[in-house]
Amino acid sequence: MACIDSQQLNAAIEQLSQLIAEANNVTLRERLEQVKMSYDFMLRYLAQGILDPQRNDVLSHIINQLCTLTDLCVIALQEKDSPEIIYARRRELGTTQLSDLIGQIHTQVNKLALLQSVDSEQRDRQAMLQVMKTREQCETSIFNKVWSTFPTPQGDAELIAQFIADTTVPLPSRCLMVMALFLGLMSFYDENKLILLIDSYTSSTESEVQLRAIISVLLVLNSYRSRVVRSRALSSHIVAMTEVPTFASDMSMVMYRLISTRNTDRVTRRVTQDIMPDIIKASPDLVRKLRDRRSEIDPTDLEANPEWQQMLEDNGVAAKMEQFSQLQQEGSDVFISTFSRLKTFPFFHTLSNWFMPYHSDHSVVQESFGDDEHLLRDMVAQAPFMCNSDRYSFCLTLRNIPESQRQMMRMQTQQQMADLKEMNAEQVIERRNQQRDTIATRCVQDLYRFFKLFSRRREFLPAMAGNMDFGNLPYLEDFTDSPENLQVIAEFYLKNEFDDDAVRYFTRLLANSEQTDPIVLQKLGFAYERLGNTREALKLYKRYELANDEDLWTLRHIASCYRTLHKPDKALEYYKRIEQLQPNQISNTLNMGHALLENGRTEEALQLYFKADLMDETKHRAWRPIAWCSFLLGNDERSLDYYNRIIESGNATMTDYINRGHVLLCSHQLSDAIADYRQALTLSDSKTLRETIIADSPNLQARGISERDLRLVIDAITSNH
Repeated sequence: MACIDSQQLNAAIEQLSQLIAEANNVTLRERLEQVKMSYDFMLRYLAQGILDPQRNDVLSHIINQLCTLTDLCVIALQEKDSPEIIYARRRELGTTQLSDLIGQIHTQVNKLALLQSVDSEQRDRQAMLQVMKTREQCETSIFNKVWSTFPTPQGDAELIAQFIADTTVPLPSRCLMVMALFLGLMSFYDENKLILLIDSYTSSTESEVQLRAIISVLLVLNSYRSRVVRSRALSSHIVAMTEVPTFASDMSMVMYRLISTRNTDRVTRRVTQDIMPDIIKASPDLVRKLRDRRSEIDPTDLEANPEWQQMLEDNGVAAKMEQFSQLQQEGSDVFISTFSRLKTFPFFHTLSNWFMPYHSDHSVVQESFGDDEHLLRDMVAQAPFMCNSDRYSFCLTLRNIPESQRQMMRMQTQQQMADLKEMNAEQVIERRNQQRDTIATRCVQDLYRFFKLFSRRREFLPAMAGNMDFGNLPYLEDFTDSPENLQVIAEFYLKNEFDDDAVRYFTRLLANSEQTDPIVLQKLGFAYERLGNTREALKLYKRYELANDEDLWTLRHIASCYRTLHKPDKALEYYKRIEQLQPNQISNTLNMGHALLENGRTEEALQLYFKADLMDETKHRAWRPIAWCSFLLGNDERSLDYYNRIIESGNATMTDYINRGHVLLCSHQLSDAIADYRQALTLSDSKTLRETIIADSPNLQARGISERDLRLVIDAITSNH
């Protein structure tokens, strides 16, 4: 493939010839000879100076043929003995016709419809369950046949298109067919499969089918950029797809949902390491308080009981629950850490089940709920934050839950379902409008779980790895690179601190916009600042300042950039402007002091620190700079007084003990100084301690401590004696 990608086609043909000889496949050898002949003719015409307006099309066709032959050669070499799942399925279904499998599923669908046509009291539930299981086996066989067949014959392509469009086939079965096409493309690039996906979006009127198709198309186009761009056949199909009225909004939504998966690991760490541990840690204390005061507090009514709510707030549980809820509302995948442990059921050993839409006529659902648990079943079906595979995991787990816990769940479900029924008409309409986003989110989460958790996921192209940069996507640049899409994606990256990506997207947004929005300059500057590119950040902030010279946030960051660039005099100018716009702010007063201190104007800085301390009656953020300035000015008594206050507050750091040690050292209280330095060592390590003290040596030398004596002191501190 490397030779093909670099267009060294003679070398590619030679290497492929050797592989085909190893595979001993006559058909492939004949096809390669035809391709070689076409390429030789094209080169001959080129050498003779013959103009050929179709040369690029011919070349693209030759390259595509070589790619396909390479894939077929790989299959020929591995199909007989390889343990990979695709070859196992090819061996299993090699002689089975897709038309026969489709006929079998129609038979089972008709049987189930017949069994369900009688009154519910008279239905043979056991017979229905058996038909469901047989139909699911047919679905799995069809899925395996479609995804493992390469390349897709034209006859099969027609059958697949008819199957997806056939409304007599259950919707979950047709959705599964769409995902079989996608998974096949994650094994080998097959233009027929890709066209079927594109046409499924164009021709279907069902959101479940359309959104699975467009998600798949987007991932495939991104994964095979170099191959799809050479295909003329795709162009007309993609044009038709873009003419669907919902295409632009669907494309934006799907791009955002796919890119959002990049944040899943970070959200998972936040949930598992921050939010949930704190909630669990607080729970025993809450239970104890409730038990002690059960006569006073009714925990069943949170909102009506301020005292119970106060307990939650005092323990920090309310804040953590609010954070968790906020992550849910933003569409974050908050449950993957929980449900990842529930993907070991035999159900998930079957590849197709990772992509199965959740529906009530599935045997797993039927076997998981009792006749009196229809409300619980409805609640699982409507669960807004669980994807399809997680709901199947829940059902499978439910089978092992004791009856006492199931009874409690049934009672809770009754209340939750009652709450849903009380939704007003406006909320119902809003939920309906969000339906497509919900479907897309669930589908993306299903895919993410497959590529993250399936035991044999490494046998497939990792479509959801990397940064999934959909910019300049073949055939869809006008949509993927629209200012609206670039803005949304850039904002996501900035919010979640993917600053390299935020810079790239905001830069593209500036290039693609006819008129520069000043706020983009500000946000791009912030991304650069977080990346440590202070000079570029400052340039952008200054450009934004031309549009809004009284924006306090920007003025603060400009000042901060000047301080980072060691220009405290320029920083001070901006802090003074902030003071004029917003007088007597503690943080700005402190910053003015810092700028003065960095500029060598220690006495002026000290006066501002005193002013800040008078305003800051509780936090006393000025104590440290007051203590340090006093030391620099030789007022050791005042410096020690403030360092003592800091240490007595219980918030002393390593630096505080080092600095007090400096004061004591310069006051000729050597043993006390060494005691403080050793205390600092308990809060850090010897390397950090040594570097920190050495960094302060100019100030110590100014107070009469020689470098030689300072190094002796350091050795005394770090000595084991």
